[in-house]
Amino acid sequence: MNEPKITVIVPIYKVEKYLVQCIDSILNQTLKDIEVILVDEGDLDACRYIIDHYEQTDSRVRTIHEKNGGYGASVNKGINIATGEYISIIESDDFIDPNMFKEVYDYAKSLDADVVKMPYFEYWDKTNYNDEKIQLCHWYAKTKNIPENCTFSIEEQPILVAIHPSIWSALYKTQYIKDKNIKCIEAKGAGYVDNHFRMQTLCQTNKIAWLKKPFNYYRLSNPEASATLYNIGTFIQRWADVHKLFEEKFPKKQESLSKYFIVEEWINTFCRLYRNEYFITKEQCDLLINNLSYIQKKDIEDSPVLKRREKTVLLQFKKYPERLKVYIDSNNIKNTSNYRTLYKLTFLGLDLLKIKAKNLYKWKIVLLGFIPFVLSKRKLL
Repeated sequence: MNEPKITVIVPIYKVEKYLVQCIDSILNQTLKDIEVILVDEGDLDACRYIIDHYEQTDSRVRTIHEKNGGYGASVNKGINIATGEYISIIESDDFIDPNMFKEVYDYAKSLDADVVKMPYFEYWDKTNYNDEKIQLCHWYAKTKNIPENCTFSIEEQPILVAIHPSIWSALYKTQYIKDKNIKCIEAKGAGYVDNHFRMQTLCQTNKIAWLKKPFNYYRLSNPEASATLYNIGTFIQRWADVHKLFEEKFPKKQESLSKYFIVEEWINTFCRLYRNEYFITKEQCDLLINNLSYIQKKDIEDSPVLKRREKTVLLQFKKYPERLKVYIDSNNIKNTSNYRTLYKLTFLGLDLLKIKAKNLYKWKIVLLGFIPFVLSKRKLL
């Protein structure tokens, strides 16, 4: 078999409800010269039988069955055996437009691009209560000034690190990925490894291209999706990995890009704490404070993508990092139905407040920038 134009890597885990639609949308592309690598992460559901059927009925399909390697490990396994000229990563609960590969491949070839990045559609399934919903990704307006029909470096278009990483809404030259030894972090589950992968692909080439046409349908109505099963501790760790990547491989790029990607880190971590949606452990808090230490005060002040209020809060956290120390005191957790847990607010090393949360209500701490704290009463769901 000749070298296929595109290798499509599909990490698969607990998506039997959506998998057929996903694979059909790949195999029914107008560009037929593709290789499809289906990586089953080993869950005991129908996915393994579905992908084995496709391997038996379509010679372009290859399957890998390995238990619980996680999303990053699945992507890496696909990259290791990819033979296509370009690589595409498709989420197994999403689906794509039938012309995607033909149009994006031709565009990449015409520009000799190492990476082609595109917007996408946000998609919600029809339910008993709501109609099917499709809309252009919420951040699209931020990219209106990115030029088409040319290539550029990330320093020239840094807005690309200030939007959703969406590593699946892109096409990558295989030789570039392998020459630069670009890999996903291998963490269990989805692991939010996309930001780290995104930074590697965008920071090592001056041949990035932007195509303003969306092709991917990003399903937001899957209750098992990583976007739904948010874990703040994992996000804090993944941003620590990003900062370490810049420190070790791209220190000069950190200086020019941090004022842009700080908005994604704000959304993923600091904003959740500011809105008081989550509590974190002391270890996670220390790591979060360390993450913030990589961002200079001037980068926050000069950021063109942060809102004024976001800058105020981040500058306050940076000036008074102990304000972030809202965490579960694990030594005092109550294991009865009457007491949910014990919370403690530490400010500048002093224990100011301890709170017991009882049956129906709990007190939560709200940090309001320059105001140290106020209390709000919120019903437990």
